[in-house]
This record gives sequence, C-alpha cells and structure tokens, in this order.
Amino acid sequence: MLARPVPLLGLVALGYLALQALLVPADMTLEWDEVVYTSQVAPGVPDAMFSAPRARGVTWLVAPIVQVTTDPVAIRWWMMILAAGGLFLAFLPWTRLLKPTALVLAAGLFATLWVALWYGPQVMPNLYVAFGAVLAIGSLLVVRESPSGWAYAGLAAGFASVAMLRPSDVLWLGVVAGPAALLWRRWAAAATILVAAVVGSVPWVVEAYTSFGSLLQRWAAAGEVQGGIAPAPGFWYEFKAANGPAFCRPCDIPLERPYLLIWWLALPALALVSARRHPVPLLAGLAMAAPYLFLVDYAAPRFLLPAYALLMIPAAATMSRFRPPFAVLLAAYLVVQFTAFQGVKGQDYPLRQFQAAFVQKMIDAGVTRPCTLVGTSVNPAHQFLTGCDVRIVRRGESVAEAAQGLPGVVATLSQKTPPKGAEEWDRHVLASSNGKPTWITMIRPNP
Repeated sequence: MLARPVPLLGLVALGYLALQALLVPADMTLEWDEVVYTSQVAPGVPDAMFSAPRARGVTWLVAPIVQVTTDPVAIRWWMMILAAGGLFLAFLPWTRLLKPTALVLAAGLFATLWVALWYGPQVMPNLYVAFGAVLAIGSLLVVRESPSGWAYAGLAAGFASVAMLRPSDVLWLGVVAGPAALLWRRWAAAATILVAAVVGSVPWVVEAYTSFGSLLQRWAAAGEVQGGIAPAPGFWYEFKAANGPAFCRPCDIPLERPYLLIWWLALPALALVSARRHPVPLLAGLAMAAPYLFLVDYAAPRFLLPAYALLMIPAAATMSRFRPPFAVLLAAYLVVQFTAFQGVKGQDYPLRQFQAAFVQKMIDAGVTRPCTLVGTSVNPAHQFLTGCDVRIVRRGESVAEAAQGLPGVVATLSQKTPPKGAEEWDRHVLASSNGKPTWITMIRPNP
C-alpha cells in the first residue's frame, strides 16, 4: 500500500487534516473577510457588503454547513475537512506524473506551509484557488501524455473552480496553460481551458452588470479596492511578510530575522533546478505570483498560496534527487513554518476572541434582533455576531440623525467616548485597560 501513490496521497491529506485540528483553535471567531463571504449564504444573517473584487465561489463551499449552524466550531471543522479533501483531489492527477517520493514531498511541503495550515479552516478563497490550479495543471499534463475523460474533467474542474473563486487569477493561470495546450496541439484541451474559464466566470460577470453597472465598471472598482493596479514593490512587501503578519497594509514593517525567510527564496530556486523536467508548473506558479509581486501595493501571504502549491512540485522533484541534505532542509523548513504559524496565531487569535467577547457583552446589554448598529467603527464581524443590520454614518451626519426611523434596538460601537449625537444614550463599557474604558457601546433608550 505504501508504495502506491494514491494511498500515500490519502495519508498526506489525513495528516493535513490532523495538523489543522491540532494547531488551529476550532473556536476561532470568523474575521472580516470570512464574514463577508459567509453572510451571503447564512440564513437570518444580514448580508455584509460584497465589494467588487470578491467572487462567490467560497460562499458556495461554506453554504451547506451554515444552513444548519453558524457556530464557528462547526464551520472550522467543515472547512478543515474540505481543505483536506481539496488537497487530495488537487494532487490526484500528479500520482500519474510524479514518483511517490516527489509526490509525497510536494503535497506534504504544501500541507505544512504555515499559510496553508492557517487558512485551511478559514472561509477564504486563496487556498482553493491553489487546489484548483494544481488540479488544472496536473490534468493538463495527463491530457498531454494520455488523454482520457477523467483528465479532461479534472482540467475543466480546475479552471472553472479558479474562475469561480478569483476570476482575475484564472487569467494568469491561463497565460501558461493555454499556450502550452496549443504548443502541444491538444486542441480539445485548449478549448476545455477556454470554456471552463468562461463558464466559471459567468456568475461574476452577471453580477458585474446587475450590481456594478458593467463588467468594465466592476473591473475598475475592483482595482480601486486593491489600491490601484499599477507597478508596485509587492515583491519586497511579500518577502517581509512571508512569515507573517497575515495582512500587511501599508506594509511598512521592518525586516526582522531575515535568515528565517531563506525558505521563501529557496523555493523558486529549487523549482528552477527542475525547470527542464517540470516547466509548466514552474511557469504557472511564477505567473500566478506575478500580479501580487509587481502590481499590488501591499502584502498578504495568502495571495501567494497558488504559486506556492505549483512551485512545490518542481521543488520537491529537486529535493527528492538530493537525499543526504534533504533531511536537514526538511527539518529546517518545518521549524520555520511552525515558528511562523505560532507567531501569526499568537497575533490573530487573541484579537478575534477579544472582539467576540466584547460583542457578546453588547448582546448581554440588550443588543438583540431586530437591531441596527450605527456608526463608523462597525465591521462585518460585529454584524455577523449580533445579527444586526448596519447603518453607516455619512459625513456631517450625527448618530442621532442616522438612527431616525430605525426600528428595534439601535446601538453604536466606539472607543472611549460616545459618537456625536449619542451622548445621552445608555452607556455600556465593553472593554477597559487600567481601569479606563477602551471600547463602549451606546444603546438608544426605548421611545
């Protein structure tokens, strides 16, 4: 059994599930982006604003569990299982392309990457873009060697899923896969790539016309949300943030312990060594990294998950050929990834739980449905936890003016002092430091 690639891959996927369950707190509250996606399909939860760059692919992944419960523990376990299954399916075509050692290394190195572990249980699209990209490229290479219905199905599923999750990413994946199919004269594969990418993009395109005016308007709005798509030193920002934080905008953090970032430079270097044997995953990985390294003016390590997944394949092929130093390299890699994971977890988890705790105090103080949160300090996570609608205060408008005509409970959330227009409302301290309030809620008295 252990000499056969498919069971070996299954063991790696189970190990990935076990590591997530062991390392990621299952009670971790959903953060801003997760709530935006989850709220779209959670019954009884107001929809958070769905901005132009977002696509609904990951909302469909979380939809089954939130029909039953919005408990974070259940959501985390659901996403962990999906992530482990996604890893298995993504690398399944590669069982026909790689030797067992290289296969286990590629899937295992990706599964132990701190970013893949941290985002495995989260409702975020980037990990599944990575799985779709690996599935697509592997299926394309199988089609080249021995076309079959299953290989074409994997190719279509890979491209369609990437398009449904992040339509912009499918363009960069297609830049490599499309010309490769044409170069090999695999016309059916080229057609499959085009059709799958178009079909997967249909929901995003339709929504562009129904909610944003047109496709061009949505594309422009998406660029504005990203801070403008233009030449930027994203490479430097992603390098500094390679071991955390999870989000770096503006990315003006100092470069600390650069020796722990060697893995980030070593990965493409190891992949390049096997460029002649595995050119397509190498080029696809570099292409999918390009917009985030050169066109985005901030960093989020999750953006590079598709590139990491693809580059792991030629890198693993290289490592499997140099066995004596392999154990040392692997041990160093695992130590760095575990250290980075603990650092990000130590930053993010307490902040999320702190937020959940003070929102629970709001609920205990009487902020229950039907309710509206009014102000500028409210984020989608507060909305999700309370189940309240949100009314943003416009410039020059007071909270009292914004609250006029709103039914049910109306409350604000602010730091230290009440917002203008809510000074006479009922005051409740949500958090304090050294005996002084740091977060308060003001609740409108019953009329």
